[in-house]
Amino acid sequence: MFGTAQDDFSSAGYKRHRVHAESSAPLTEREQELERIRDDESKVAEAPTMDSRRSHARAVYPLHEDAKRAIREFASGTVNFVLLTIDSQKETVNVEYTGSVQSHDEMKQRVPQNVPSYALYWFDGSTRMFVYSCPSSSSVRERMVYSTFRHGFTECVRDLGVEFDIRMEVDDPEELSAEALESEVSSRLVKPVVAQPKFKRPVPPNRRPRTTPS
Repeated sequence: MFGTAQDDFSSAGYKRHRVHAESSAPLTEREQELERIRDDESKVAEAPTMDSRRSHARAVYPLHEDAKRAIREFASGTVNFVLLTIDSQKETVNVEYTGSVQSHDEMKQRVPQNVPSYALYWFDGSTRMFVYSCPSSSSVRERMVYSTFRHGFTECVRDLGVEFDIRMEVDDPEELSAEALESEVSSRLVKPVVAQPKFKRPVPPNRRPRTTPS
């Protein structure tokens, strides 16, 4: 213990020294973001609704009613594309777009370039895709929130009737080209075809197998 005045070595001075010694060092930016996310999750836990309690157990904000409606329409095939974002201020997952896009390129154009998002997409009407876009230009806080809540979000979507065949994660929406989507689907879903061996009739007892003359 170091002091410059007699009072520093008194009982009160020692207490001040202990408080200073036990005080935490300044948090890094990443640590501050983690603290904010923990606070966000605690707020979800304090919400009184059943949906909020389920969401907290899965680490995700509650889905807005419009978002639930859009996801159910996607599950039934009424629409082929749903885009959702997280509102950290209102602590909800909101729908940004719902409808039927006419091409893979149109889907790509609707994914925001500067903020993270979750997208549900029917690929050619047969394959259900979940696309998590997390642009590098988005803030550290946004990237951490979406990454933390991603699994819980897909679980909530499954409760609404959507089982994903393929899950994709991209750092740039430009990666969602038609060629990239087709390549992803073919590599995940197409399995090698093994030809079934032809049936061979067993050779009767005491008879040699028939041979072909050379």
